[in-house]
Amino acid sequence: PWPTRAGAQDDPTAWRVSLTPYVWGAGMKGSVGVAGSTTEINLSARDIIEQADITLTAVLEARRGQWLGRFDGTFLAASDDAAREGESDVLFEWEQGIFQGEIGYTIPVNPLLDIDLLAGGRYWRLSADVSAEQAGGDVPIGAGDRKWFDGTAGARARYRPGERWTLFAKADVGAGGSTVSWQAFTGAGYSLSTCCSLAAAYRHLDVDYDRDGVVNVT
Repeated sequence: PWPTRAGAQDDPTAWRVSLTPYVWGAGMKGSVGVAGSTTEINLSARDIIEQADITLTAVLEARRGQWLGRFDGTFLAASDDAAREGESDVLFEWEQGIFQGEIGYTIPVNPLLDIDLLAGGRYWRLSADVSAEQAGGDVPIGAGDRKWFDGTAGARARYRPGERWTLFAKADVGAGGSTVSWQAFTGAGYSLSTCCSLAAAYRHLDVDYDRDGVVNVT
């Protein structure tokens, strides 16, 4: 999703398409609940890796001239049995899909710096199941499945300090189905060739959703 080397941009009318599978070592912290019962969760990236059933993440981006379109998809299934409610261990099972599509326009600031103005939407699907583990067996507390859509607006900066290096940062904010959602990330990429790059980044994604008996504040 960032330019590789200057030679790849010689023809401004050509389509450039990139597919970026990535590993998101995500932690999770906040309040999640269904049916009037709220549980505090605090999962580190290591907890997510150990307890995740499946994680799928990828970014697809297409660019022509100063226009671009991008799609970022994430699906995560995880569980946590370390939370407590009163004297009972609480088992929290959670699935979340986050799918964001954007259209953008690039403003070249100078030969080394580009700013992408972005607008689009983020679709959320949240499924939660909370039960209490007791001596006589699991006691259901609540379960819920919700889907919602937030319109988003944001910007991304891409700075090329060298022929192969790119520094990037992105932020956006959204609302609609949720009270508010926002994310920010920053990182660096290194171009291995005109076709392939490696990158590392830090990303924070936050959502405040409290409707229809489902609470998700992370």
